[in-house]
Amino acid sequence: MELISFLLQVAALTLLAALPSIHAEPVVNLPYPMEADKQYNVTIEQRIAPNDENRKRANAYRVYLALSPPGWGTGPVCWLAYQVDLDTTHVNITIPADAAPDKTRIRLSTALIKKGKPRSMGFSYSGRTTLDGANGTWSRKQLEGRNLIDQDELSCWAYGCAKTCYDTYYAPKGEEDGPIGDKAYACAKQCAKDLNPKNDGALNVMSVSRVLAVAVMVGFIHMLASVL
Repeated sequence: MELISFLLQVAALTLLAALPSIHAEPVVNLPYPMEADKQYNVTIEQRIAPNDENRKRANAYRVYLALSPPGWGTGPVCWLAYQVDLDTTHVNITIPADAAPDKTRIRLSTALIKKGKPRSMGFSYSGRTTLDGANGTWSRKQLEGRNLIDQDELSCWAYGCAKTCYDTYYAPKGEEDGPIGDKAYACAKQCAKDLNPKNDGALNVMSVSRVLAVAVMVGFIHMLASVL
């Protein structure tokens, strides 16, 4: 019996040693509520020990806006801070007004990344807060539980523009790979190209020139749609 007990302990320790290192959930302190287009210095602690194995795979993290369209689950939709050093605990966050409807319940999401690599390594979520002063709308795709383009490609400053693309070139489920779906995707990619901030870190309040760029881009989309 003692031998069996000993062998079980050895097997358990071996199994634990084989498991990948899992760091504690990040701590994110959000104000309640949050105002759209207002900069907040948000505390985000990744809580990764100096000798944690995760440091071999990641040396930064990305911060996203996470939304829950009516009737659907929560997920990251666009990035707010593209690349933040792993041990940085204070991040400037501004949520654009057109990212979501007024009074929407939102979360922030974070994911570990390797600098220079586009993809993230799984998502963690903050508690909920309310976004006040927003003026966005849900796109048809969101209300159907479908994503727009990849959240790692699209900043939240380009998100409202991308929603306009997918409403202008609406493709029903199952037809996303057709000509209309291709136009919507190309349009959203252009939004990202024109409106994604050029720097990698957290951003300040959206500049007047960028606000004007959004307006011009959305107007151009509608003009194209009217002649096609």
